[in-house]
Amino acid sequence: MRIGQLAEAAQTTPRTVRHYHRLGLLAEPVRRANGYREYTMDDVVRLVRIRWLAERGVPLGSIAALFAADTSEEGVSDTVADLRALIGAVEVEQAKLARRHVGLTSMLADAESGRIVSALPTEVASALTDAVDTASSPGVQRALERERDLLEVLAMTGSAPEQFLHSYASVIADDEKRSHYLASLSEWSSIEGKEPVSIESAIEQLACSILAQFDEQTIADLRAQSDVGLGMPVSLDDVVPDPAQREVVLRVQRALVARIADEGEGR
Repeated sequence: MRIGQLAEAAQTTPRTVRHYHRLGLLAEPVRRANGYREYTMDDVVRLVRIRWLAERGVPLGSIAALFAADTSEEGVSDTVADLRALIGAVEVEQAKLARRHVGLTSMLADAESGRIVSALPTEVASALTDAVDTASSPGVQRALERERDLLEVLAMTGSAPEQFLHSYASVIADDEKRSHYLASLSEWSSIEGKEPVSIESAIEQLACSILAQFDEQTIADLRAQSDVGLGMPVSLDDVVPDPAQREVVLRVQRALVARIADEGEGR
């Protein structure tokens, strides 16, 4: 039979048959006196087997090894190992697709509900959007928008544990905590652009005000987060370019680290 007939019998194309010839998966047939290739039923069987294996996810490079494996103990062992490796790769891909499906389903739900499509949990994204929309001043609005951007980066890079994001949402959603939080943001925006040495008392007061908002549960959450890790993929100088605001962050960080360490030793 000719190459077209062979391809049709195996439900493929002549081009694919020639590709298998180049890879050495399918031997070149004997040519007749007129120069045409003459394929046999053996070639049909071989080609159908190649197609069957390929459709089940066996890479073309592994098919030759499967054909070459004999029935000896070593040959069977190699085949088993190859197939287990292929199954493992499929399972990894299935898990990846499952996570992608969950993410896309969540995004679809946000879009259908008129919410902003975000990497943040719905409660966090909604709370921040409400806070931005009702900000008391342009400065507070800019600070909230920057926080939303940074939290999204943390969520997208996997640097923010779910516990941290939900703790943040609870602060934004609680009327009393939110009031203190937004007041601190207002003070935060007011020190931007000023020399730290000229507003030492304002920096200290703001740092103390922020620290006062960390209750025992928040400290416990932070201690748990320190075990799993929470970090930005960029430096603090990039995240907070203003020197006065950065000094506030550093003071709060130092105080929290000391407090977490002290309470951790007391457990």
